[in-house]
Amino acid sequence: MTMLLNTATFPIVRLSYDQGPAETADEAFAAFEALLDRAAPFVIIGQGANADIDDHEHDPGEQRRLALWSKKHKPRLREFVKALIYVEPSRTKRLGMRAFQIVSEKFWGYPMLVAASETEALEMAQALLKSPFPSRANG
Repeated sequence: MTMLLNTATFPIVRLSYDQGPAETADEAFAAFEALLDRAAPFVIIGQGANADIDDHEHDPGEQRRLALWSKKHKPRLREFVKALIYVEPSRTKRLGMRAFQIVSEKFWGYPMLVAASETEALEMAQALLKSPFPSRANG
């Protein structure tokens, strides 16, 4: 499964998962770094084949590389990524994602929010982008 970032509607960035031609880890990291290099706040809205988001397993080498990349870029991730908003229509699945949301925020340094619909996600994104304050309650 490939993670794709679409920046056509920046500062709203679309995250999707595709079964198409695999993007390499290097390409995915470069795409995310290019977003951070814009030095402007943005919100990521994700949805797609990732309903079992916390069941996705990386091999130990991938996990280590991802952790090192996240640690290296955490100051810029905290500064520029207002939140990841994941669209999940199922109330049961939204409730089930709470534990993963906490882990995700600790790992990436920005909040993971969950919306019931695309419309709700866009409303949340617009509110976050208008806010002069960081989206995290703990500052």
